[in-house]
Amino acid sequence: MKKSLLFGFMLLLVGCVAFGQTTATDFTLTDCAGNPHSLFADLDAGKVIVISFVMPCASCIAPSVSTYDVVQNYAISNPRRVTFYLSDDNGTSSCSSLSTWASQNSMPNATVISTTALKMSQYNGNGVGMPKIVVLGGSSHIVYYNENDGNNSHDLDAAINQALGATVVTEDENIIENLNVFPNPVKSSASITYRLNQPTEVSIEIYNVLGEKVKTIPVEKKTTAKHIAPIDFETFNNGIYFIKLNTATSYEIVKFTVAH
Repeated sequence: MKKSLLFGFMLLLVGCVAFGQTTATDFTLTDCAGNPHSLFADLDAGKVIVISFVMPCASCIAPSVSTYDVVQNYAISNPRRVTFYLSDDNGTSSCSSLSTWASQNSMPNATVISTTALKMSQYNGNGVGMPKIVVLGGSSHIVYYNENDGNNSHDLDAAINQALGATVVTEDENIIENLNVFPNPVKSSASITYRLNQPTEVSIEIYNVLGEKVKTIPVEKKTTAKHIAPIDFETFNNGIYFIKLNTATSYEIVKFTVAH
């Protein structure tokens, strides 16, 4: 059963956005815990993403923790809608060191990310004070907050509320089940298998580890059933990739490796 909730409350655009670009940069990546994320798909689904870019450094601690605490305040009022990302500024720190830094500084529920698919430079971040805090939201993928060298908790809270208020939230039963790539690792060809529990249009996208889309299989109408899509990977370089299966109302991502 689909439930739609329209949040019509709008605030004035927070002035801090002037420090950087006004639209988000898409990515598809795996966080340090091995969980996949696709930014625009999450924003389209009504989620708000708050990112603290750190080196990490001593001066990054207090602003990152205060940002984390602001996000945690939404856990009850807007469950699973506001997510805190702790990201290495250039995607070059090891996941283990960044995860330890988050834990030691009282951010146990942070989504820790260290990959060049997400970098501070995507938000006019070169040569600025640390940390950089951004708030991303809405189906137009807007940057609602972009602050260098710390944050202002009042303005940050206002930006998150604005992002929440600009979004139509649609709660749908996920109609995709058992998405898989076989064999994995892939040598030359593989089959993408999945099951749909209702008829829908489906498209498939493949991304590399940098978040670049390297292949698209156009939209096709599919029935309620198990489906198999064979794909040739002969021309792919060795490495890690992501399959993203899209329907009209949901998506799933699975990671696989090409090893010729």
